[in-house]
Amino acid sequence: MSRRFSILTLLVMSLGIYVATAAQPALLDDADASHALVSREMLQRGDWVVMYQDGIRYLEKAPLHYWMVAVSYQLFGQGAFQTRLPLVLSVAGLVLMVYFFARRFFGETAAFYSGLIICTSVGPWLFTRVMVPEAIFALELTALFYLFLRGWQGSLDTRVAYWGASVVMALAALTLGLIGVLFPLGVVFFFILFTRSWGRWRELRILSSTLIFLVIAVPWHWMAERRSPGFLWSYFINEHFKRALGTRYPPDYEAVPLLLWWALHLVWFFPWSFFIGYALREFPRPKTWGPKMEHVQEARLLLFIWAGLILFFFSLTSGSRMEYYSFGAWPAIAVLLGIGLNDAEEVRDRWLPRLQAGLAVIGVLASVCLGYLVLSSLDVSSKGGISHLIQYHPLDTYRLSMAHIFDLTPQTFAALRGPAVFAILIFIIGFGRAWLLRRRSKNFAATLTLAFAMALFFFAANWAFKRFEPRMSSRALADAILPYLRPQDQIVQYGDFNSGSSIPFYTHRHVWIYNGRFGTNLEIGSNYPDVPPTFLDDKQFPAFWSGPVRVFIFVPEEFRKDALSRLPPDSSYLLAESAGKYIFVNQPLRPDLPLLASVLKRHPVE
Repeated sequence: MSRRFSILTLLVMSLGIYVATAAQPALLDDADASHALVSREMLQRGDWVVMYQDGIRYLEKAPLHYWMVAVSYQLFGQGAFQTRLPLVLSVAGLVLMVYFFARRFFGETAAFYSGLIICTSVGPWLFTRVMVPEAIFALELTALFYLFLRGWQGSLDTRVAYWGASVVMALAALTLGLIGVLFPLGVVFFFILFTRSWGRWRELRILSSTLIFLVIAVPWHWMAERRSPGFLWSYFINEHFKRALGTRYPPDYEAVPLLLWWALHLVWFFPWSFFIGYALREFPRPKTWGPKMEHVQEARLLLFIWAGLILFFFSLTSGSRMEYYSFGAWPAIAVLLGIGLNDAEEVRDRWLPRLQAGLAVIGVLASVCLGYLVLSSLDVSSKGGISHLIQYHPLDTYRLSMAHIFDLTPQTFAALRGPAVFAILIFIIGFGRAWLLRRRSKNFAATLTLAFAMALFFFAANWAFKRFEPRMSSRALADAILPYLRPQDQIVQYGDFNSGSSIPFYTHRHVWIYNGRFGTNLEIGSNYPDVPPTFLDDKQFPAFWSGPVRVFIFVPEEFRKDALSRLPPDSSYLLAESAGKYIFVNQPLRPDLPLLASVLKRHPVE
């Protein structure tokens, strides 16, 4: 297999998967649209230092991802595809960087497999559906450790290697904050400790590398604190230390239980997690550790330290542990899986066909389950979309970021028949074909077939995600407002801004927040003197609603009871409804718009 074939295949596959699924669905409420609004406002203000959200200072995150999205908006316009474009390119870069890392130390086939695995595992695709910077961070870590190891082993000039690693570490700090420094330094520290190579510390060019890091990383932090006094406390203490300890204000998502968090990695690396035993066998024996380790063994050791440190760190941070926090370790795991699978193929490991058969069985079982759900929903009408078929849960249920999966019911599959049937075909044909090829010892073809099956599965998953859009995004409600929206009209959002952040994104308007200042992510920024008129409380809202200005109010499903009990039933007109969310307006835009009073008769507030 040639290098050209590997690079071209990985590039076509990564771009084919991620570009083709970037435009849909619409930006989601919560982190996705909220973060996109920060980039839009950055571009509108021309302020690349202090970030704003709905006109309020946003002091939570590092800026690099927001800069990248703002540049994407400047070049290509504003929308879901442009928002996800930096992540698309980062994943393509990550796939190639994983390939180059593995090829340097483990050969062509192992490198190709490593790239395939990071490209076609469930986790990387799933967690690039939302505007979070973990994929960018994973790319930075992969490049950093590649440079470090090449400098350490003498295959690259130490100035290029270590100074380059310092540049990348500074970018990592501007991507995810302190862990962009902690993880690289921690991995290098333990690598030197385990190889008993302290005598080589002078080779690391510590002084000059530190200066390079500081020159790149410090200016933004210094300027942000100077222009927003208190930023450093909010950013470092509240968002780093207090978040890790579970004492952040306001409270963040609930930490995923530790055992579940570990077990979910089998899902994030599906289907390749079936071969995890081969990856674990790559662990170098401790008696080989030392200053005279072979270069290949050094690379193996670094991969285990890299993955192990990140997994161990987030096992300790009980205050905040989201499903995707370990993304920075995933390139190392992908390489270990790639070299383990390649080694198993080379020695014709007797368990390999059995594991592939197990995957085929999983495919059959998944197909049976999906087929049952499709058949059980045949008598259910999908007219009106998925909104009336999903199940809603109490607000506390959504303290976990993946909790919306529990909204699915058997009836939901009336709206998901197409994606489900497509997935069934993929599981039966793709997984079955891979097993048959493995039985015939056509190992490379079997691995490639499995990867292509997963690539097709992502299209089925994105099709389903698009059908699920009304639950996760409020774009349909924003579209309902736009035909009636005049320059002087106002939009109000009840409760937490994140609950409907796609409304201001798609209407391109500043929104008023009704009963959503305290205990939300906007509270800290709202204490600065330049905050625009944004917040309404129970004393201010009645006059605002009854005034001469046309006012639209967005009511999220989780605040339905509180909001509807505050709206005047005889002067609130229902403009649109979707997935338990409402748009009311204080003026009758059409004769057929029902009043809140009639809505409450049909659907009483419980």
